[in-house]
Amino acid sequence: MSGGSGTGNSAGFQQRGSGNRVSVGANVELLGYVNGDNNQIEIRETAGASKLHLFINGDNNRVFIDRDSEIKGLGICCGNHIRAHNTVIQIGPEFTIEAGGRFFLYNSGNRLTIGRECMFSSSITLRCGESPHLIFDSESGAYLDISEGVEVGDHVWVGEGVYITKSVSIADETVVGACSVVTKRFSQTHVALAGNPARVVREHVQWIRNPGLLQPGSAYHASYHAQAALFPQPLTGDDPAAMAPPLAAL
Repeated sequence: MSGGSGTGNSAGFQQRGSGNRVSVGANVELLGYVNGDNNQIEIRETAGASKLHLFINGDNNRVFIDRDSEIKGLGICCGNHIRAHNTVIQIGPEFTIEAGGRFFLYNSGNRLTIGRECMFSSSITLRCGESPHLIFDSESGAYLDISEGVEVGDHVWVGEGVYITKSVSIADETVVGACSVVTKRFSQTHVALAGNPARVVREHVQWIRNPGLLQPGSAYHASYHAQAALFPQPLTGDDPAAMAPPLAAL
């Protein structure tokens, strides 16, 4: 029997099969379907209103997204019209993603892990396999579409429009520049990646989500505020943040 629990909204999520377990935490709207048996889905309470489209066609797949994430638009497919089994998605706490994200785990056995406190921008594509299309070595006949999994470390910032292919690693404390195509494994931390294919373009990089997280007395705090002082804000009663146009209007 299929089951569901949690305090979020999964009314728009259809279940077909047996032994499935679906748990949706507060602030989460889950849409889509699961078609298969013994699939495990757990989306913990998010920090803000979140919407996830999830489509699973196959058996024994697992999707886990940890607490305090914020998902402004993400579609996940495990399988397509060809069933995929034993795929795994594990995303750490405080994960954020803007609209237009797409994660494809089309092949059985595909694995995706994303660490804690990662920040994904908009229109990011992550593809773990090529199914239903097939790739072989033309001489030996060996099947080539085998992924060793995609691994994204802790505190990674992925810029707008990035494309991540199968068998990729991105190490902790990395920035991936907008529109980059990441095609291989990177083990070096505190770097910026950019280009097609992506390569290391800068070392000794440390990124911080917003100015409010700068530690007073740190070199980061001093250098940022020294730069900000070059552009003083006018002394008016207007709140610049309130005057900013919404993203939908841009």
